[in-house]
Amino acid sequence: MLKNSIQFLETHRKISFAFAILWTLIIIFGVTMPGNELPKVNLFDHFDKVVHFTFFFAFFILWKMVFAQQEKSSRIIIAVAIAFGFAIEWYQLNFVAGRSFDVWDGIFDSLGAFFGFLFYRYYLKV
Repeated sequence: MLKNSIQFLETHRKISFAFAILWTLIIIFGVTMPGNELPKVNLFDHFDKVVHFTFFFAFFILWKMVFAQQEKSSRIIIAVAIAFGFAIEWYQLNFVAGRSFDVWDGIFDSLGAFFGFLFYRYYLKV
């Protein structure tokens, strides 16, 4: 079922593009929220790292569906995800009240994108 959905989105680039843009905007919206407005969810220590990982795991998969036909797109998407993750941290440090630069957030963004690549390559790609 999941593979069929992925194949559908890969062949319908406009829909995939809309989902990828929407997801990217959700990430941007989330990182621009002032620190005192963030929901207080603390299921376990470092729960926010799981959130970062998950956001960028999905970021990779959604953008990969847009560019599924381009052979080198995985490397480019991973590079963009890493740059985007660390740019977000810099942005939060300089422009968002109550937020700071956390190198571990950037690392977990990067790991999410890399594991998104592995998941896509070994599980989703038919």
